[in-house]
Amino acid sequence: MARITDDKQIINLIRNVEFWYHRIELAPGIVTPGVNDSSAVLRNLEALGLPNDFSGLRVLDIGCRDGFFSFAMEARGADVTGVDYALASVTGFEVAARVLDSHVKYVVENVYDLDPQKYGRFDVVFFLGVLYHLRNPLLALDQIRQMLNPGGLLFVECQLSTDERVNSLDIPIWQFYPRATLNDDETNKWAPNLPGLVLVVEEAEFSVQESRVHGSRGYVRAIVAKDERQEYFRQLDTSKGIFGIKNNSE
Repeated sequence: MARITDDKQIINLIRNVEFWYHRIELAPGIVTPGVNDSSAVLRNLEALGLPNDFSGLRVLDIGCRDGFFSFAMEARGADVTGVDYALASVTGFEVAARVLDSHVKYVVENVYDLDPQKYGRFDVVFFLGVLYHLRNPLLALDQIRQMLNPGGLLFVECQLSTDERVNSLDIPIWQFYPRATLNDDETNKWAPNLPGLVLVVEEAEFSVQESRVHGSRGYVRAIVAKDERQEYFRQLDTSKGIFGIKNNSE
């Protein structure tokens, strides 16, 4: 299918999408009406150490929604797979990919069900704006770790606690939000302070290289780590019939 270049057709396609989350420039001066300032988030990721060149890298964009970050990494040379729980026709992804003539692979999947035997492993994973929606954040991070190659990079962006007393503390805290008490959204469940976000990522056997706060959001760049003791206790949580651990000094 040929790339769409007619501005009126592009505008009509944009209008046919009921809700846009990302702001994506589909043609010069034509930007989707997303509620998320996606370009600002990208700048924050660049400040965190996001590379400019993704040539030869496999990228997994979890919670890709309309695909802003998937398309941005494709433009930097990556082979990208976008994952979301919704169909591409429900989000703006289908329209954006058509207009941009993108080759990003879109997969309907749940983060808890990610499997390297099904999708392979990746060099970089984006996990942006998803973690605080999940009832089981550590389980999700465990699943993500197995999707990464040794030395693979993880970029996380997450809503932080709305309580400044929590955010001012140096100890790791995750605040629970029942029902729709966080931003009037029933799917929002957990929001950490920055130390809480950093240490949860590390608990999933990553080494955090950089962390920052931008407004109400926390950002983390981490690399896959290898710790046999930590690996054992990660597996113990979802296993049965195993007990005991060898002393590392043995």
